[in-house]
Amino acid sequence: MFFSLNKKVIYTIAAFFIAISIIFLYSFYIAYGNKIQNEQINIFQRNQQYLEMLYENINLRKRLSQIDSHELVNIRQREAELSNEKKLTETAIRNYDIRYETIKDGIMIILFSAALISFLMIILGILIRRLVIIPINTLAEISQKISEGDLSLRAPVASDKQTHDELDILSSVFNEMISNIENNTIETKRREKFLQSLIDSIPDGICVLHPDGTIAVANKEYYRQINTRKGRSQHKCYALNHRRNDMCTDLSCPIKEIIHNGQSNFRGVQQFSNTPGHHFSINAAPLHITNNNGQKETLVVTSIRDLSDDIRFSHQQKLFSLGFLATSVAHEMKNHLGSIRMIVEGMLDKFYPGRKKSEEKKYLQMIDKQLIECIDVPERLLKLARNNSQTMSPTNCAENINDVISLLDYEAKRRGIIVKTRYEDSNISILGNDTDFKMVLINLIQNAFHAMDDDGKLDISVRRENKKHIAITVSDNGKGIPPANLPHIFEPFFSDGHNSPDKGNGLGLTIVKSVVESFGGTITVKSTPGSGTTFTMTFPQIKA
Repeated sequence: MFFSLNKKVIYTIAAFFIAISIIFLYSFYIAYGNKIQNEQINIFQRNQQYLEMLYENINLRKRLSQIDSHELVNIRQREAELSNEKKLTETAIRNYDIRYETIKDGIMIILFSAALISFLMIILGILIRRLVIIPINTLAEISQKISEGDLSLRAPVASDKQTHDELDILSSVFNEMISNIENNTIETKRREKFLQSLIDSIPDGICVLHPDGTIAVANKEYYRQINTRKGRSQHKCYALNHRRNDMCTDLSCPIKEIIHNGQSNFRGVQQFSNTPGHHFSINAAPLHITNNNGQKETLVVTSIRDLSDDIRFSHQQKLFSLGFLATSVAHEMKNHLGSIRMIVEGMLDKFYPGRKKSEEKKYLQMIDKQLIECIDVPERLLKLARNNSQTMSPTNCAENINDVISLLDYEAKRRGIIVKTRYEDSNISILGNDTDFKMVLINLIQNAFHAMDDDGKLDISVRRENKKHIAITVSDNGKGIPPANLPHIFEPFFSDGHNSPDKGNGLGLTIVKSVVESFGGTITVKSTPGSGTTFTMTFPQIKA
C-alpha cells in the first residue's frame, strides 16, 4: 500500500492542530468559564443586595417621616449614605480581586499553552526530521560518496511496503540508477582495459594528443621510447618529449602541421630528451571526434617508431652484403690467384735457382709480391665479414684504417683521389670491435669520395688529444655541406634534396654516429661549402 509523504505531513499537522485546539478550548473553558459563572453569581448577589438596601431605605424613610426633628433626618441620611458607600467600596474591592485573579489565570493559561505548543512543535519537528530530513540527508551523503567513486553504496528502503512513501520510491529509483551506473562503469573500464591492452600490444609507440598538446592516451611502447614511467596522461607532450614549457616552435610538430596548417598527415624524424641516442620516425593523422559537450574536436594520433632497429638492420645488411661479396671474391679469386702464385714460384725455383739477380727474376718476384697483395684483399674482406662480434676488445686504429684504405684503393684510384694518412703513433687503440670500426671508416671515406670531384684529396689522421682521449679526423676538399643541412646530417633518412646515383638510403651517417657512441665516443662535423668537410671522432684511449 502506498502512503503518500504529502498525506503524512498534512495528516500530522492536522492532528497536531486539532489536539492543540481541543486542549486550548478545554483550558479556556475550565479557567474562563468558571470565572464568568462566578462573576454572574456575584452580579446577581450584588443586585439582590441593592434591592434589599432599597427596600430598607424605603422602610427607613417611612420611619423617619414620623420624626419631626430635621436633624435626626439628616443624621440618618448620612448614616445610610455611609453604609451604602462602604458596601459599594467592599464590592469594588472584591470585584478588583476577582479580575486580578482572572488575569493571573489567563497568563498561566497562555504560558501553559505556549509550553504545550512548543512541546508539540518539538514532537512535530522530530517527526519531520525522521520522516523527511534524515532520509534526504542520507541520500545526500550517499550521493557525495558515490560522486567520489564508491558505487557500492545503496540508499535504505523501508522493509514494510505498507508504509512506503515518495522518499522510499526515490530511494528505490536511486538504487536502480546507481546499479546501472556501476554496471556501465564496469563495462566501460573493461572496454578501456581492452583498448589499452590493444594499443599496448602495438610494437610502435602510439600517442593521441589534444590540440594544446595534452596526452589523451598512450601505450607502453611510447613511454618506453621517451624513457618515462607509464601513467602520466594529461601531461603535455612537449614537456615529456622535449622538456619544454610551451609548444614546439623550432621543431617539426605534428600538432602544428595538422591542426594549424590543415595537413591531412605528417611524417618526420625527432629525438627525445630522455633518449638522445635514438631517432624516432613520427607518423601522424587527424582524429575527428565529438566531445562531452557535443562539440566537434580534432585530435592528433601519432605513431612513433624507433629507427634504431632500422639502423641496426641496415648496418647488418651492409655487413651481410660485404660478407657475401667477400665470400664470392675469395671463392672466385683466391684459388686462382693462389694457383698463379704457385706457378710463379715454380718458375723462380726452376729457371732461376742459382742466379743471384736477373731482370726476369726481378719481374717474376714483383709479380709474386703483387699476387700476395691481391690474395690479401679477399682475406681482408673475409676478416671484415667474419669479425661481426659485439664483444668489445682493443682495436688498433692504424691497422684498421690501412685495411679499409686497401679495400677502397681501387675506387680512389679510379676517381683520381689521393688518400693520405698521418698517425701520431701506430699503436694507438680504442675499445670497440674491428668490424664496426671499419664500417664507420668505410661510410665516412665513401661519403668523402662522393663529395669530391676528380683529383680530390682525403686526409685521415690519428692523434692523441690528451692523456685520456684520441681523435680521428677524416677530412676532404669536396663540395661541403650547406649550413642549413648541417644540424640534420645524422638524422635517419635525411635527404639534402639532390638526386645522385651515389645516393644511399640516408642511414650511413646515422650508423656512424650510433657505432661511435656505442664505443663511448663522440663525432662532430665542420664544413664549408665549396671548401670541404671534416669529421672528427673522439674516443677514450686504451693501451694496445
